[in-house]
Amino acid sequence: MFRFLWLFFLFLLSYYLVTAVTGLFKNATHRPPPEKRPEGEAMVRDPHCGTFIPRSLALKKVIKGQTYYFCSEECIRLFDSQETSGKS
Repeated sequence: MFRFLWLFFLFLLSYYLVTAVTGLFKNATHRPPPEKRPEGEAMVRDPHCGTFIPRSLALKKVIKGQTYYFCSEECIRLFDSQETSGKS
């Protein structure tokens, strides 16, 4: 009877050792979660040519109390001339 209990104890000990060691290897090979991508910047549309550009790069102009964003000085000039001539 003592021999049976001794073998049973050795079996349990071996089982726990094997599961502990394999658990260590599983955690070591586990890949970290993928990194989050940074959020993009808000885009604005040039009202004259229709080009979308990042807000930080856009040229901002307030015309008749409304804020507009442009891609270039030329688009500002052309849009402003259309607004003053009444062609919208």
